[in-house]
Amino acid sequence: MVVKDFGFKGSFFDKNETLEREVREKILFKNFSQRIKNIVDVSKGWNNILSGIDLSKINSREDLIQLPITKKSSFPLLQKNAFPFGNLNTKPYNQFPFMFASPGPIYEPGNKNDFWNISRSLYAAGLREKDIAYNTFSYHLGPAGIMMQQACNNIGCTVIPGGIGNTELQLETIKNLRPSFYLGTPSFLKILLEKSKEKKIDISSLKKGLVGAEPFPPPLREKLAEEGVDVVQMYGIAEIGCIAYETKDSRNNLTEGMLIEEEVILEIVRPGTSKSLPPGEVGEIVVTKINSDYPMIRLGTGDLSKIIIDPSPCGRTNFRIHGWMGRADQSTKFKGIFVTPDQINKITDSFKEISKVKFVINTKELLDNGELFCETNIHDVELQNKVKEFFKSNFKLNINVSLVKKGDILNDGLVIQDKRVLN
Repeated sequence: MVVKDFGFKGSFFDKNETLEREVREKILFKNFSQRIKNIVDVSKGWNNILSGIDLSKINSREDLIQLPITKKSSFPLLQKNAFPFGNLNTKPYNQFPFMFASPGPIYEPGNKNDFWNISRSLYAAGLREKDIAYNTFSYHLGPAGIMMQQACNNIGCTVIPGGIGNTELQLETIKNLRPSFYLGTPSFLKILLEKSKEKKIDISSLKKGLVGAEPFPPPLREKLAEEGVDVVQMYGIAEIGCIAYETKDSRNNLTEGMLIEEEVILEIVRPGTSKSLPPGEVGEIVVTKINSDYPMIRLGTGDLSKIIIDPSPCGRTNFRIHGWMGRADQSTKFKGIFVTPDQINKITDSFKEISKVKFVINTKELLDNGELFCETNIHDVELQNKVKEFFKSNFKLNINVSLVKKGDILNDGLVIQDKRVLN
């Protein structure tokens, strides 16, 4: 892989990162309907999921709403019924070089080269050709270790496969081989740095890094920076690889949010629906990536975020997401009955006067109390009673209904907010 400098302080991995947004969109959706048809023709799993849909009409981002969202949480059952990958693969499962097992269990294939599209995030973090990277992501069953290693090799770097555990041996290895770049969780980097001070082992060769797989709060980022390691984070999942990653501007200042990976079509969808939300609204991250032998079409990650529409100060032109903002799966039990975001969102489907809803559960006089807040321009008792009766007849629950003006419901992506104190 030859990495070219396209200007802006040599910060870019390739020219795709600086494409006009309209050009990028055309590339992502070029021959899209035909590509989906090709997938359906060879994948029994996607054929079943997309059965009955006129795929010739799926040619743009706006058309994606016609396709169902497949939840990552459904993969264990899908795979149980069609071992090992739920028939979502487009070539025989035993022709992939790797087969992984993640908690769930969920099984994933792996391929050679930069199969998971990690290279851009590594380059944005400062990794360059001939650098030596120390990889503490696990090589055991899950794909994280290998996905990072292959991307480093793709850039032209040497990788030390440290994996997890055996901290003192890892410290000695870092001291002796002097890698400059760290890969792993931020918490393990903190452990390595603290242990190196305690044992008086010099690991100051580590200057930069890419972290992920866990939250990265500002105090921890500051602590690592104080120790001399400048790290940024990426967000990804095994089925897709990199989804988004942090970048810096020409003055090495961290930019807000995380840049969306070039190979990914990302939507923010209101939990419990298949409707994409406008920029700024919090919802579930749904991703599509079809240039792979393991394509994903509207995969619901279960994670919450929102789109940042403003151009990034780093000079890259793709949209950004705010980062991880919680989990979208808000199902809970209320008065002995499970309530899901899908049920709550049926209100907006059935009452066009209502644009947004949120079901808030708390405790009143030691008993569960539920209140459905509905944003609407119509505020009358008749609508209130109709919504209450709809809820009772469809979901067998008595609740309170409050009609509020548009903008009153907090933009936090929550369709169900459980405020009960559960011991």
